[in-house]
Amino acid sequence: MIAAVIPTRYRPPELAALLAVLAGDRVAVHVMDSDLFAHRIYAMWNAGALVARMAGADSIAILNDDVEILPGTLPVMAEALLSAPGVGVVYPDVNAAWALPPSIDLERTEGTWGAGGMTGFCFMLRADGPLPAFDEGYHWWYGDDAFEAGVRSAGLAVARVRGLPVRHAPNGSASRDWGRLGPLIEQDRARWEGRVTA
Repeated sequence: MIAAVIPTRYRPPELAALLAVLAGDRVAVHVMDSDLFAHRIYAMWNAGALVARMAGADSIAILNDDVEILPGTLPVMAEALLSAPGVGVVYPDVNAAWALPPSIDLERTEGTWGAGGMTGFCFMLRADGPLPAFDEGYHWWYGDDAFEAGVRSAGLAVARVRGLPVRHAPNGSASRDWGRLGPLIEQDRARWEGRVTA
Protein backbone atom coordinates (compact mmCIF):
# COMPACT_ATOMS: atom_id res chain seq x y z
CA MET A 1 0.00 0.00 0.00
CA ILE A 2 1.16 3.51 -0.81
CA ALA A 3 0.59 6.28 1.74
CA ALA A 4 1.17 10.02 1.52
CA VAL A 5 1.95 12.32 4.44
CA ILE A 6 1.08 15.97 3.77
CA PRO A 7 1.71 18.60 6.44
CA THR A 8 -0.30 21.77 5.93
CA ARG A 9 -0.72 25.08 7.65
CA TYR A 10 -2.40 27.33 5.08
CA ARG A 11 -4.23 24.72 2.93
CA PRO A 12 -3.26 26.41 -0.34
CA PRO A 13 -5.36 25.97 -3.51
CA GLU A 14 -2.84 23.41 -4.81
CA LEU A 15 -3.74 21.02 -1.97
CA ALA A 16 -7.19 20.22 -3.39
CA ALA A 17 -5.71 19.32 -6.77
CA LEU A 18 -3.03 17.18 -5.11
CA LEU A 19 -5.63 15.33 -3.04
CA ALA A 20 -7.69 14.65 -6.16
CA VAL A 21 -4.66 13.07 -7.89
CA LEU A 22 -3.91 10.93 -4.84
CA ALA A 23 -7.54 9.80 -4.55
CA GLY A 24 -7.48 8.75 -8.19
CA ASP A 25 -4.33 6.73 -7.53
CA ARG A 26 -5.91 5.11 -4.42
CA VAL A 27 -3.20 6.46 -2.14
CA ALA A 28 -3.90 6.48 1.61
CA VAL A 29 -3.56 10.14 2.59
CA HIS A 30 -2.59 11.48 6.01
CA VAL A 31 -2.96 15.28 6.14
CA MET A 32 -1.15 16.64 9.18
CA ASP A 33 -2.51 19.88 10.65
CA SER A 34 0.45 22.11 11.44
CA ASP A 35 -1.31 23.75 14.40
CA LEU A 36 -1.46 20.41 16.22
CA PHE A 37 2.33 20.07 16.04
CA ALA A 38 3.32 23.65 16.91
CA HIS A 39 4.31 24.02 13.22
CA ARG A 40 7.19 21.53 13.62
CA ILE A 41 7.60 19.99 10.17
CA TYR A 42 9.73 16.99 11.18
CA ALA A 43 7.35 16.10 14.02
CA MET A 44 4.56 16.00 11.42
CA TRP A 45 6.65 13.82 9.11
CA ASN A 46 7.45 11.38 11.94
CA ALA A 47 3.85 11.23 13.16
CA GLY A 48 2.48 10.78 9.65
CA ALA A 49 5.00 8.06 8.80
CA LEU A 50 4.12 6.21 12.03
CA VAL A 51 0.39 6.32 11.23
CA ALA A 52 1.10 5.14 7.67
CA ARG A 53 3.21 2.22 8.91
CA MET A 54 0.56 1.22 11.43
CA ALA A 55 -2.01 1.23 8.61
CA GLY A 56 0.12 -1.20 6.59
CA ALA A 57 1.89 1.06 4.11
CA ASP A 58 5.02 -0.30 2.45
CA SER A 59 5.89 2.96 0.66
CA ILE A 60 5.41 6.39 2.27
CA ALA A 61 5.52 9.62 0.28
CA ILE A 62 6.28 12.90 2.03
CA LEU A 63 4.67 15.75 0.09
CA ASN A 64 4.41 19.49 0.49
CA ASP A 65 0.84 20.74 0.29
CA ASP A 66 1.61 22.87 -2.77
CA VAL A 67 3.31 20.40 -5.11
CA GLU A 68 1.82 19.41 -8.43
CA ILE A 69 2.19 15.82 -9.64
CA LEU A 70 0.71 13.80 -12.46
CA PRO A 71 -1.73 10.94 -11.91
CA GLY A 72 0.41 7.83 -11.54
CA THR A 73 3.38 9.63 -10.00
CA LEU A 74 3.33 7.88 -6.63
CA PRO A 75 2.73 4.42 -8.13
CA VAL A 76 5.79 5.00 -10.37
CA MET A 77 7.83 6.07 -7.34
CA ALA A 78 6.67 3.03 -5.36
CA GLU A 79 7.55 0.69 -8.23
CA ALA A 80 10.98 2.31 -8.50
CA LEU A 81 11.57 2.05 -4.75
CA LEU A 82 10.44 -1.53 -4.33
CA SER A 83 12.26 -2.75 -7.44
CA ALA A 84 15.63 -1.57 -6.11
CA PRO A 85 16.52 -3.34 -2.82
CA GLY A 86 19.55 -1.13 -2.12
CA VAL A 87 17.55 2.09 -2.39
CA GLY A 88 15.82 3.58 0.65
CA VAL A 89 14.44 6.81 -0.80
CA VAL A 90 13.36 7.95 -4.27
CA TYR A 91 12.25 11.34 -5.52
CA PRO A 92 11.09 12.86 -8.84
CA ASP A 93 13.02 14.81 -11.43
CA VAL A 94 12.45 18.58 -11.29
CA ASN A 95 13.81 18.97 -14.83
CA ALA A 96 11.59 16.34 -16.48
CA ALA A 97 9.00 17.04 -19.16
CA TRP A 98 5.37 16.91 -17.98
CA ALA A 99 4.68 13.25 -18.72
CA LEU A 100 5.25 9.96 -16.94
CA PRO A 101 8.46 8.21 -18.02
CA PRO A 102 8.14 5.13 -20.24
CA SER A 103 10.29 3.04 -17.86
CA ILE A 104 11.99 3.17 -14.46
CA ASP A 105 15.46 4.73 -14.55
CA LEU A 106 17.11 5.46 -11.20
CA GLU A 107 20.04 7.82 -10.69
CA ARG A 108 21.74 7.62 -7.30
CA THR A 109 22.47 11.03 -5.80
CA GLU A 110 23.97 12.65 -2.72
CA GLY A 111 22.68 15.75 -0.96
CA THR A 112 19.38 17.56 -1.10
CA TRP A 113 17.68 19.85 -3.58
CA GLY A 114 20.02 22.81 -3.08
CA ALA A 115 22.91 20.55 -4.09
CA GLY A 116 21.03 19.00 -7.01
CA GLY A 117 19.76 16.04 -5.00
CA MET A 118 16.71 14.91 -3.03
CA THR A 119 13.62 17.08 -3.25
CA GLY A 120 12.45 17.57 0.34
CA PHE A 121 9.07 18.71 -0.99
CA CYS A 122 8.34 15.35 -2.68
CA PHE A 123 10.04 12.05 -1.89
CA MET A 124 9.18 8.48 -0.96
CA LEU A 125 10.74 6.18 1.60
CA ARG A 126 10.50 2.50 2.44
CA ALA A 127 8.20 1.83 5.36
CA ASP A 128 10.46 -0.95 6.63
CA GLY A 129 14.19 -1.31 7.11
CA PRO A 130 16.90 0.69 8.85
CA LEU A 131 15.86 4.22 7.84
CA PRO A 132 16.39 6.94 10.44
CA ALA A 133 13.54 8.95 11.93
CA PHE A 134 13.35 12.62 10.98
CA ASP A 135 15.41 14.68 13.44
CA GLU A 136 12.92 16.91 15.24
CA GLY A 137 15.76 19.04 16.58
CA TYR A 138 15.80 20.77 13.16
CA HIS A 139 13.14 23.30 12.23
CA TRP A 140 13.25 23.53 8.40
CA TRP A 141 15.35 22.49 5.36
CA TYR A 142 18.43 21.20 7.18
CA GLY A 143 16.41 18.37 8.64
CA ASP A 144 16.01 17.20 5.03
CA ASP A 145 19.81 17.12 4.75
CA ALA A 146 20.12 15.22 8.02
CA PHE A 147 17.59 12.61 6.90
CA GLU A 148 19.16 12.19 3.46
CA ALA A 149 22.60 11.73 5.01
CA GLY A 150 21.14 9.31 7.57
CA VAL A 151 19.65 7.14 4.84
CA ARG A 152 23.04 6.82 3.18
CA SER A 153 24.73 6.18 6.56
CA ALA A 154 22.27 3.32 7.04
CA GLY A 155 23.70 1.73 3.89
CA LEU A 156 20.84 2.60 1.54
CA ALA A 157 20.94 4.81 -1.54
CA VAL A 158 18.89 7.88 -2.37
CA ALA A 159 17.87 8.04 -6.01
CA ARG A 160 16.16 10.31 -8.52
CA VAL A 161 13.54 8.74 -10.78
CA ARG A 162 14.73 10.15 -14.08
CA GLY A 163 12.00 11.59 -16.25
CA LEU A 164 9.33 11.67 -13.51
CA PRO A 165 8.16 15.29 -13.22
CA VAL A 166 7.11 17.39 -10.25
CA ARG A 167 6.27 21.08 -9.98
CA HIS A 168 6.81 23.18 -6.89
CA ALA A 169 7.15 26.88 -6.23
CA PRO A 170 10.01 26.99 -3.71
CA ASN A 171 9.70 28.79 -0.37
CA GLY A 172 5.93 29.28 -0.60
CA SER A 173 5.24 28.25 3.00
CA ALA A 174 8.55 29.54 4.32
CA SER A 175 8.05 33.05 2.92
CA ARG A 176 4.69 33.36 4.70
CA ASP A 177 6.33 32.51 8.04
CA TRP A 178 9.82 33.96 7.54
CA GLY A 179 9.76 36.11 10.68
CA ARG A 180 9.65 32.95 12.78
CA LEU A 181 11.55 30.59 10.50
CA GLY A 182 14.49 32.79 9.48
CA PRO A 183 16.28 32.74 12.86
CA LEU A 184 15.46 29.03 13.33
CA ILE A 185 16.94 28.18 9.94
CA GLU A 186 20.12 30.00 10.93
CA GLN A 187 20.28 27.88 14.10
CA ASP A 188 19.78 24.79 11.96
CA ARG A 189 22.50 25.89 9.56
CA ALA A 190 24.99 26.29 12.42
CA ARG A 191 24.05 22.89 13.81
CA TRP A 192 24.29 21.18 10.39
CA GLU A 193 27.60 22.81 9.45
CA GLY A 194 29.08 22.00 12.86
CA ARG A 195 28.04 18.35 12.91
CA VAL A 196 31.40 17.01 11.68
CA THR A 197 33.51 19.15 14.00
CA ALA A 198 31.41 18.73 17.17
